[in-house]
Amino acid sequence: MYQFVDYKCKPGADLGGLENEVVKMVNLDFPEGYTTSHGLFKISKASKEYKEMTMCLLPFCHTVEAENYGGDINLGTAKIGPRCKGYVYENIQDLLSLPDLDFKKGRLKEVIKAIKNLKSAGENVVVNITGPITILNNLIDPSKIFKTWRKDPDVITTVIEKLRVQILLYMEKAIESGADVLAFEDPVGALNILGPNYFEMQGRNFSYPFVIDAIKMIGNRAVLHICPKTTLQLISLEFAYWDEIQIDEVMTYEEAYIKLKDKISATGNICIHNRDIPLKNKKLKILKLN
Repeated sequence: MYQFVDYKCKPGADLGGLENEVVKMVNLDFPEGYTTSHGLFKISKASKEYKEMTMCLLPFCHTVEAENYGGDINLGTAKIGPRCKGYVYENIQDLLSLPDLDFKKGRLKEVIKAIKNLKSAGENVVVNITGPITILNNLIDPSKIFKTWRKDPDVITTVIEKLRVQILLYMEKAIESGADVLAFEDPVGALNILGPNYFEMQGRNFSYPFVIDAIKMIGNRAVLHICPKTTLQLISLEFAYWDEIQIDEVMTYEEAYIKLKDKISATGNICIHNRDIPLKNKKLKILKLN
């Protein structure tokens, strides 16, 4: 059994709605503000300015992909962002016929348009990409996922493989639209939720091959930022290790990986939501695959 280390999320790492000051700055109606490229543009830009960040981040939840698959999403309020309202799939077998992502409809379409608009406005853009376990968690009762995983793991493998292909396609669309950083997160696929056995299976069957394919696909066009929970998973499984790049001066984490993005294949020792942390030792950690 591998000894996994779980990354402890720091304050500010949760996508749990918008600050009151940001809501005042954007002057939008909610939840409608989440549904248009105009609203996404304003929220992302205002949030960057309020938090004194270098980059604009969007979207502001982990439900965009699941909604595109037909998920029942409650868009919430400005204070409480979009969440799963109910499960639309009764059993895992139904998920074998999941459609492909449709980039011409819904919030997914608006996110792509917002990326283009932010780049046209001269902004650097981070796009949150949601992992497969979290997507599934927004479509079906998670107890059914684990039951099938235990009794018929090949079905889960097939479903996750389909999601893997579609997630990579979404990443490609985001890069083509101008994304500078692709921030991969799978909150429900974490050690404290899956447990060590499923966490190991998920790391071997999805995380490692996915990251390999993502790095190849991205090339030097953008930075792949991986949630620290996943980077520690890869390191614990001996699929990856840390290297360091020396930087000339003290700068924030996000400033460093934007400045050095042509030298970075992947990074992720700090949560993307805490990317304003200064690198006082003048070193940027980068993830290398074995």
